[in-house]
Amino acid sequence: MTWALLLSLLVKSSLIAGAGLACSRLLAQRPVDRVDILRGVTCLLLALPVIMAVLPSLELALLPAAEPLITPQTLPMWQGEVGPVAGVEISGALPWPTPALIVGLVWLIGVAAVAGRLLLGLHTLERWTQEGRAVKCPAWRAALDTQTTGQPPRLIANDRLSGPLSWGAAPGVILVDPTSLAERQAAPAILAHELAHLRRKDWVFLVLSRLSLALFWFNPLVWALHLDLVARTEEAADADALTTVDRQVYARALVRLAAHPVPRSIPCAASPMAADARTLKTRIACIMSNTPSRRRPLTVALTVAALAAVATPLAALELSRQDWAGPPPPPEAPETPEPPAPPAQPEPPAPPSMVVPPAPPAPPAPPAPPAPPAPPAPPAPPIFSSSYTYTYRGDPSPAERAAADQARAQADQARARADEARRRADQARRGADQARARAEESRARAEIARLDGDQARAHAAQARARGEQARVEGEKARRMGEQARLQAASARVDARRQMALGAEQMRKGAQEMRAEAVRLRDPAYRARQIAENRARGNRVTDAELVALSASLPARADEMDRDADRLAQDARRQD
Repeated sequence: MTWALLLSLLVKSSLIAGAGLACSRLLAQRPVDRVDILRGVTCLLLALPVIMAVLPSLELALLPAAEPLITPQTLPMWQGEVGPVAGVEISGALPWPTPALIVGLVWLIGVAAVAGRLLLGLHTLERWTQEGRAVKCPAWRAALDTQTTGQPPRLIANDRLSGPLSWGAAPGVILVDPTSLAERQAAPAILAHELAHLRRKDWVFLVLSRLSLALFWFNPLVWALHLDLVARTEEAADADALTTVDRQVYARALVRLAAHPVPRSIPCAASPMAADARTLKTRIACIMSNTPSRRRPLTVALTVAALAAVATPLAALELSRQDWAGPPPPPEAPETPEPPAPPAQPEPPAPPSMVVPPAPPAPPAPPAPPAPPAPPAPPAPPIFSSSYTYTYRGDPSPAERAAADQARAQADQARARADEARRRADQARRGADQARARAEESRARAEIARLDGDQARAHAAQARARGEQARVEGEKARRMGEQARLQAASARVDARRQMALGAEQMRKGAQEMRAEAVRLRDPAYRARQIAENRARGNRVTDAELVALSASLPARADEMDRDADRLAQDARRQD
């Protein structure tokens, strides 16, 4: 692995993880939608090396060119020999590792650490499942049978746990701690949360997120993506569990679980129900707020598709170094000017015959041109220490051994003090974690109390509204009763008046009956009545009229008695 490849992976994974975190926070409101976006980003991170290996690369020369340390132009090859040195032994050794090899080893060590922790967590979960015992409590079994439709998951109790958790593919395994197992009233809430994890395949994506951490452990944004995925997964499981469990019961169960700090022995391959007390307040606020928003699956699908469309060409880009143009050419030496030619000597006159003249003097020699400057001497040849190892063969003196023993004893004492300080720091950290958990529990209880108070005030307001409505209805009923009473009184007055009028009419009728009886004793009146009845078509005899005249007084007396009773009833109406 080279620096260019490591930088390319860092840049590409940062862009994908940062874009996924931004989209999950800005484009989604429900925890379920945010989890779906983060899951898609995790899958894109895992597919990034595959895409880089499959697609043709597109090189971008953005890195500066690397200048070679030794070139034939800058340093000549050393042709000499290294002689022996007194007290020093020369032996062959391996060449020093290159920076690319060091970077690759560091990356592999990080991958092995994260992946090894994941494998250790899976082994721990498997061992806890094998060592645990099946839960036989009727309350837990009844809650499990009520909330599952198909094949139920395995319900295992283990004393090593400090909180319930679930793991594995469908149907999965639910592990319960002894403290939660003793609280039977919390069984529906705990099982609803863990069954929501198993239904949503949260454990599978948690393992995939850990694998992406193993590949990109050097990128802080990938760690932030993993932590955000874990937190949003818990919120999504809470929202799913609230469809079958009461909100207040679920919140109280969550607070009781958060009161016990999660130890460091919890494997990273699973997430307990109350894993992080810092997010407890946010989760309880989401649980108690009854304002669900509408899901937007189309937005989630388009977001993941857009991220994939951007990540695919991004994976094909590769950063490369610029070509090295070599060192600048040395400056050219200045040309040496040629000396001027000497002036021509005049030809001497011809000598007279038979006389030999002396030879003329030689012309002066021209001045020698200045010699060019000599080139600089080459630097001393380097000593390549990568091919030899120098070891000292002398024995240390007693004073040196005593000093070394004293330094070793001081180092052991310092190590012991460091271990003691580390142990005290761990105790202080555990105390701080417990105090933080208690503070979070107190804040959560205060939040629940505040929410309960708000709910109680809402109930009181509803009761006041119902009381006011009942008062209005009562007032209306009172007015209707008063109206009915007035109507009844008026009816009684009318009845009394009618009864009195009826009694008076009955007395008049009794008087007329007595007068008719007296008139019927007259034979002439009887004859006229017989004739009138015959004219109307009625046949009446004289004997019948005589008998009628005899019975009319008795009937009149009876009518008077009836009139008296009616008048008495009319007076009784008052």
